[in-house]
Amino acid sequence: MTTYTVHAPPVSATGGMREAERVVFVRDGFCWAAFLIPVIWMLYRRMWLVLCFYALFAVGIEWAGRMLGAPTAAALGLLGALYLGFEGNTLRRWTLARRRFTERGVADGRSLEEAEIRFFVRADDETPSPSGPASAPLAQPHFSADIVGLFPTPGTTR
Repeated sequence: MTTYTVHAPPVSATGGMREAERVVFVRDGFCWAAFLIPVIWMLYRRMWLVLCFYALFAVGIEWAGRMLGAPTAAALGLLGALYLGFEGNTLRRWTLARRRFTERGVADGRSLEEAEIRFFVRADDETPSPSGPASAPLAQPHFSADIVGLFPTPGTTR
């Protein structure tokens, strides 16, 4: 199963009536498009600031190629591409946060469509509305007091 983070746009003048149509699901994991065709991917996702930093990185690689040789520039280019592959979706989440999108939760599914269905069914079950699911607000994420991983539990001194 693939995990997606769910990001909702800021509430517009319509009071959030069409908010569910503008929700963005960002896949967690390696981003092949960012690895293989980074400029096209950044343009398509409207990641302008990330694209500017990438252009500066490309200029730095060109300079390294002239000063240090082609093998060094190729190695730096490969490292940059791998970084974009591994962190591309994180950079996309950062861009959405800059646009004031809020993270509403996590959804799992074998495909994007299945994750969307699971998220909105869960949101509909948690927030029943007499006017129907079109005007129901999105579900808020549920956080537990425990921290998963190598980190201690909040509130302890260890």
